[in-house]
Amino acid sequence: MDQSTALYLQLLDASDEQIAVIDTTYHCLFANKAYLTAHQKDKEEIEQRHLEDVVGTDVFHRVMKPQLDDCYLGKEVSYESWIKVQEKIFRFMRVRYTALYDEDHQVSAIAVCYRDLTEQKQLEVSLTESKQIIEQISITDWVTDLHSKIYFDDVFPKMINISKRNRQILAFGLLNIDHFKEYNETYGGNAGDEALKKIAESLKRAFKRPNDYTFRLEGDTFGILFNVTRSEDVRDLCTKIDQQIELLRINHTRSPTKPYMTLSMGITVLHPDQKNTADRIYRDTQKLLSATKREGKNKISYAM
Repeated sequence: MDQSTALYLQLLDASDEQIAVIDTTYHCLFANKAYLTAHQKDKEEIEQRHLEDVVGTDVFHRVMKPQLDDCYLGKEVSYESWIKVQEKIFRFMRVRYTALYDEDHQVSAIAVCYRDLTEQKQLEVSLTESKQIIEQISITDWVTDLHSKIYFDDVFPKMINISKRNRQILAFGLLNIDHFKEYNETYGGNAGDEALKKIAESLKRAFKRPNDYTFRLEGDTFGILFNVTRSEDVRDLCTKIDQQIELLRINHTRSPTKPYMTLSMGITVLHPDQKNTADRIYRDTQKLLSATKREGKNKISYAM
């Protein structure tokens, strides 16, 4: 490393902005001290690693890759937003993507810069309003506008206890998109996000009562939570949901199941006298969904 390069790196390390340099294959070439501190990682855990390994698959495909791709094409990317930096911790950041050019005037890398503006933002609104904004962001999935996994973890055990106390039947379901990886590979991440939004809208239309809940739990997996009067009502509602998703006719030419997007579901019906914990019910429903996927997908399996 020559002296001028070393001085430039020292200058970047001295900045209070979080700065990372990403190449055209989405590998991190450099991360300054502020970036490493914010991500609570050492240089070895970030530099020369694929960005997906650094920020996670969901954030990489949903947020960063589309913005990097725009910047590689010469578009300016700059915005301010609340961003999750750690579990349940959000900061208001100014984000800027800057193209770096080689000797042939071709984009060879992107400098991604984050400036923390949380304190300034909190001066603009009252502390109470800031807390409400952060709380709302933390319980809402950014892509689908459904409730998030954080909110699910809080609501699920409470709903179990309320249903037991009121002697109500509670249904919990896990819904997973069939062959979603192949869909993203064929149509791209943006099309995948649009498909997620369409399915989320169908779920929200189906579950509109005050005690109905719909969640995006992770990636292409959704959760539903609702009370019914009779166990048979669960089958009727889930069948209706399945039909509504198929009626969307979201083209999926690489699906060996059908030429459009379908769902597999695992549904557990909880009666008031059952004593399983939320964790146990979730694990059992996951196993039910996994078995459904192995048996051919585009099916609904019930534990009544």
